[in-house]
Amino acid sequence: MDVTIRPLAAERWPEAAAVAGRAFWTEAYMRPLDEDPVGRFATVQDIYRGMDVTGAATTTLAAFAGDHVVGIACVEAAGACFFCTMDVAADPKGDTELARRSHALDLLIRTLHVGLPLHAYIGPVAVEPTLQGHGIGSMLVHAAWALAAADGPATVALDCDPRLEPYYASRGFRRVGVVTDGWGFDIVGLRRDRGEAGI
Repeated sequence: MDVTIRPLAAERWPEAAAVAGRAFWTEAYMRPLDEDPVGRFATVQDIYRGMDVTGAATTTLAAFAGDHVVGIACVEAAGACFFCTMDVAADPKGDTELARRSHALDLLIRTLHVGLPLHAYIGPVAVEPTLQGHGIGSMLVHAAWALAAADGPATVALDCDPRLEPYYASRGFRRVGVVTDGWGFDIVGLRRDRGEAGI
């Protein structure tokens, strides 16, 4: 079956969020959220379901096998990067430990964007775990890059787990910095400038 990439209708975000949750809940950096696997799975699903992907400057691209969502890549247009538009003086959204830690993590990732020129942002990128290794992620990254670069920003940014840095480097992204979250996990900031070879 052929996989096609096209924008995801907003009402289908829960289906896409479930793909992201399944793709990420077993990652080591998610373990501090809950030691119980069932609780962690539910928490990660809730995190992705709660993402706001409905803004006019955000496009969620989905990989479809027929009518089934098998992967996603969110793209924020130049000047609309979530991390850069954060109100650093604002309190966390919610009074839970998870809300406080998520807010602190967002502020930390924001430091990777300081000093970048006007940029679009890609993230998250996720593929259904049982379908990884079939080129779906590459199709999504290629399409996300094309969409992000279409408005002509100086660069396109994304952040990733250090294990994925070689994958993105092979697609033209280069490191701008690394930060370490409150649990001791590193996050790599990457960029790919317009006109640079890549994908």
